[in-house]
Amino acid sequence: MDADRFGSGRTGGEFPRGGVGVFPHLKKRNAKTVFSKTPMNGFDQFVRSVLDQWGYVALVGALLGESAGLPLPGETILIFASFLANKGTSLRIEWVILAGIGAAVLGDNMGFLVGRHFGPRLLRWLNKHFHMDEDIAVAQDQIRRHGPATVFWARYIFILRTITGPVAGALGMEWKEFFLYNVLGAVTWVTAIALIGYGFANEFDSLMGFLEKMSWVIAGGVFCVGFFIWRRKKKELRQGKKMA
Repeated sequence: MDADRFGSGRTGGEFPRGGVGVFPHLKKRNAKTVFSKTPMNGFDQFVRSVLDQWGYVALVGALLGESAGLPLPGETILIFASFLANKGTSLRIEWVILAGIGAAVLGDNMGFLVGRHFGPRLLRWLNKHFHMDEDIAVAQDQIRRHGPATVFWARYIFILRTITGPVAGALGMEWKEFFLYNVLGAVTWVTAIALIGYGFANEFDSLMGFLEKMSWVIAGGVFCVGFFIWRRKKKELRQGKKMA
């Protein structure tokens, strides 16, 4: 594989991960230099330019916003940042991981507080206009039964990690329980994704394609399973009301 395609050393060898500290005569490179010969679509070009200009600020902003409930590409930016950390730029993998964990935890808890404050009013409105009392009761029951596992594993699933905080807050999950499993999920997910992006930097385009496809497959599978569980629980709830 052509090493220059991924922004490696000028002579074809891998650029030293230690950067300036290992070879003082070599200058650290920015994201624009590293990605200049990497084939990218328009979205990847946008992410590259954001990281080039803002670095850690872009990483923290994307993960914080995604975790708080905004549709931002947090996972993509985390992988890009980890790739750059491998290629001798100003980003360091240890700081990428720490910044990512902090942003993910803070964002999730912001989303939880928003859900706790505005959620009950929204649920009352939905129940009044769409008669969703059974759906809301099923959701609250699932949070009571499986809240910790849901919070932990949702961090790994596209879309779910964006809505878990607000939904858990709205449905009345205990904050201490939410916080504990949220931290555990953030630590393991950020560390895993960052190390994958760092370790497979020389297979960057293949890695991005694989992770994107896997994210959609896993998310689709989870939502299908969740839909059938939801229908079964609603049926059980109706049967319980008839017997009462």
